[in-house]
Amino acid sequence: MEPRSVHKPASAIGLVTIAVVLILGSTANVAAQTVPSMTIKIYNNTDTSRTPSNIYPVLTTGTSSSSLWLQAWLKIPKAQMGDKPYPKLNNFRIYINPTGNGIPPGGMVTIQLPLLTQLVPTNQVDPKKTDQYVDWWGGGRVELFEAPAADGKPPAALTALFTNRPSQTKVTPIASTPVPQCPACQPLTIFKDTGGGFRNNEPSQLTEYTLGAINQNKDPVELNPHNVDFDVSYVDTAFLPAAMVPFNTVLPPIAQVGYVGTPQPIDTFRKALNKFVAPDSPYRGWPQFIDNQGSKILKLPSVLHIMAGDPDMTPRPWPPIEKLSTNWKACLPDNPSAICVDIRAVRQLFLDNYTNYRAVFPSKCDAQKGPVELTEDLVISHVYGFTPFGENCPSPTVNLLENTPGYAADNSQKFHQIKDVFDRLQNWKTGEFDPYVVLIHGEDYVNAPNTYAYSVDDAVGNMQADGTGFIIAVGGTKGLPNPNRAAPPVNVNFGYGKTDKVRFVKYGICTAAPNIAVDPDFPSIGLSVLSKNLGQCPISLIDNKGVLYTLKFKSSPPYPFENRLGPDTHAPIDCSGNKAGTPAAGWCDQIYAYSEKPVGRGPDASYVITPAPEQPPPSAGLPKR
Repeated sequence: MEPRSVHKPASAIGLVTIAVVLILGSTANVAAQTVPSMTIKIYNNTDTSRTPSNIYPVLTTGTSSSSLWLQAWLKIPKAQMGDKPYPKLNNFRIYINPTGNGIPPGGMVTIQLPLLTQLVPTNQVDPKKTDQYVDWWGGGRVELFEAPAADGKPPAALTALFTNRPSQTKVTPIASTPVPQCPACQPLTIFKDTGGGFRNNEPSQLTEYTLGAINQNKDPVELNPHNVDFDVSYVDTAFLPAAMVPFNTVLPPIAQVGYVGTPQPIDTFRKALNKFVAPDSPYRGWPQFIDNQGSKILKLPSVLHIMAGDPDMTPRPWPPIEKLSTNWKACLPDNPSAICVDIRAVRQLFLDNYTNYRAVFPSKCDAQKGPVELTEDLVISHVYGFTPFGENCPSPTVNLLENTPGYAADNSQKFHQIKDVFDRLQNWKTGEFDPYVVLIHGEDYVNAPNTYAYSVDDAVGNMQADGTGFIIAVGGTKGLPNPNRAAPPVNVNFGYGKTDKVRFVKYGICTAAPNIAVDPDFPSIGLSVLSKNLGQCPISLIDNKGVLYTLKFKSSPPYPFENRLGPDTHAPIDCSGNKAGTPAAGWCDQIYAYSEKPVGRGPDASYVITPAPEQPPPSAGLPKR
């Protein structure tokens, strides 16, 4: 998907930006260029489970009115972007081992996914038409289907999708274009689907990705092909466990990013789901999905989808959901309880957003259809989805929540305050506002705290990291370079001026030898290193004069909550790797570390600020308090 229906702020977890020089070409010579490729590895670790499973992944691209990824590769100037070149209005899909044993217990597959696949001859390319290329990188999903290994065949739902989906047709790319490769797989076929993505009632678990990062400050926009963004998304449904990490062959083992999601066995995961809906559970009566074959499956919808009216669920009554609605309405108009105060504060944002929706509708939306009428149930639905009112409007950005009048001043400060309240509601320990978050994050259930459990839960559920692909592991940690949960990052921002005579050109992570080029537009490093290992992870830099600089850490976050240089904020920095009296020593003496509290849920954000390489002499010392 590009982007998700919920706009995810970029997470800093594991972010390492690398400078890349691309030779971007026109449509005429795309076939002659070396199109970059990313690696996807999928491990089935259920061989250690009591009931081993076969895994059947399905990769589907997202849709968008235009592709920034194609614009970057084809070097389209911003002046031409008003025409929204290269729309991608249909999904494209590949099934990975969709028959037989799929990926069997203990097995794995490696997929090479190119940036693009060209579908029409170069002399017939029309930038205003859809389906000229498959944009594999600019947002997509890998849905994981499962069946007992003893069956020796995929679930009936997957077979029906693969063989008999009316909206899905095979496509044949042009001969010279790159296509997805999976050497150890069954032959890959590319399908175009004009009917959208799969419905939520399919027996599969959603994981999401965006490959490469777009620098929109450039004209034309530029692509960094060494960046990955992904998550295991329980925001919609919960069906299977999965863990994800970046695929990265550059960093040493100590610097590898930990996982998001959960590597627990399928049996353990399903035990948690069954416990949640058991007859003696406080959440008994929670709806489940009915698949397209008419069977109830152990796949649980989130409150977001229940409130939105997903049609494929077990029939009412749903006592836990009815209780949520009753509790909400009991907070109106002036119930003084703490949770009601928070509910009314969040509700007011959506009432104000609806007022703005009515104001902008005549000029920006479908006048023939008209705006929707406001009801309390509609407000509740939008609140749980944390989505603005935009019904019957063509653009999803016409009425963004953060732009609601009264909430957008001072860099949307009031909006962020309400978002913080919303996060607090979602994570109410006893689940009065959202029991589904208890299911996903709670220690008594799935216990996956760094995973999406609600619409804007990306403070700890989404990962953006340096890499050339990603890894998915189902049912265990085998295949994960780092078998630990992703650690809160330490963001190292170093001084860099594009016109400086002396400037950093390379850096290294957990190594004394700088080996990664500095991106002039994003001179920063995100360290997602476990606290116990942080002291063993030196940062090295080299400037364009060949001078080597280094810093190490004496302690782990949190650091002082003061964004300034001083004895206390410099104390976590170890400068002993730089020879006294040298420019590197003077440079290191000016480094400081600080932490700040997050807006909403998530760990403290921690930063290390370094100056540019040309510094005053070491005798300048630290400022006095």
